[in-house]
Amino acid sequence: MPLLLHRRPDSTEKSLDLGNKPLIIGRLPESEISVRDSFISRVHCHVSYVNNQFTLKDLGSTNGTYRNGARVFECTLATGDKIQLGNTTLVFEIDTKTGNAILRQVPQMVAPPTTVKSPAPPRPDRQITTPVKESSLGPAHPGITPK
Repeated sequence: MPLLLHRRPDSTEKSLDLGNKPLIIGRLPESEISVRDSFISRVHCHVSYVNNQFTLKDLGSTNGTYRNGARVFECTLATGDKIQLGNTTLVFEIDTKTGNAILRQVPQMVAPPTTVKSPAPPRPDRQITTPVKESSLGPAHPGITPK
């Protein structure tokens, strides 16, 4: 039976045996693969090894499980697949020498805080006006002639 290595962004690694039971990925610390992300369900999905294939199965998560951008409920995994759970991305790879699976957790990108600057109000000493041209068809209001 192959192993599954979970590589975290802090370079720590956890080796798990893909035995007869699937490995749970979720927010709970008790999960075999625990991920700190408030958008992941406590018990989000699992990875298993059946019939010489690695499979991913959503376990009724609130925000869904995505593989390569498409929502999945159950699918077979292949090297290079990107698994999106909440704000977390896991890249699935198979070590060709050992046949072991690797789930590499990609660091979350955090956008820098933005400050919204409102435009300065117009200064009272400067008024911006645009000249209005009279239409070539005549005055805008019939019967009223310009002075």
